[in-house]
Amino acid sequence: MMVAASGDSGAGSGAHKTLDDYRRERGEGWQWARAQSEMCPQCGENAAAMDRERLGPALLESADEWRTFLEGADEEYLRHIPAPGVFSPIQYGAHVRDIQRVYGDRILLMLHESGPVFPQFNPDESAWNAFNELEVDALADQIHEQAERLAGILAALELDDWSRTMVRDGGSDGVFTFTVAGLASYAVHESRHHLRDANGTLPSLT
Repeated sequence: MMVAASGDSGAGSGAHKTLDDYRRERGEGWQWARAQSEMCPQCGENAAAMDRERLGPALLESADEWRTFLEGADEEYLRHIPAPGVFSPIQYGAHVRDIQRVYGDRILLMLHESGPVFPQFNPDESAWNAFNELEVDALADQIHEQAERLAGILAALELDDWSRTMVRDGGSDGVFTFTVAGLASYAVHESRHHLRDANGTLPSLT
């Protein structure tokens, strides 16, 4: 169950291709960080345009949609990896769960520190492989738990908290500044976009 494979990544014959290598080969050049302020050109989501008080409920609604999908889909389909560098539906679900957990942690730190710097959240290949072994019902519960936690964090924010900032250092993918509002919008976009990835309704980039 590989999510990356050996091959020529441009760094020399036989070099091990990373997930990012495959992503770039598929033309996924749009910077995800722009989801905090713009409509995604692929899925059409524009969470940044939502009223702030709707972001938390939107996370919970999306978690319910994930549960419906995960519990209704065929087990073989959920664990199928269509191509190197493309995730299985259950891997996408695990990524959404972890994004909500990590963003919740980062927002809490943003409330107590001025402009903290974080690396890009980028699990390694072994983590992605482990995601594909997760139990479906447990994952559905975990997505809802993390959505509920993040929604609770957002509900407790004061007006000035939404504009507090962090810096995400993505290395070659760029360095971006996020506000709390931007990070919350990004989380909503991730959940909705990757559900379309998982259920096969996301338009192709090619």
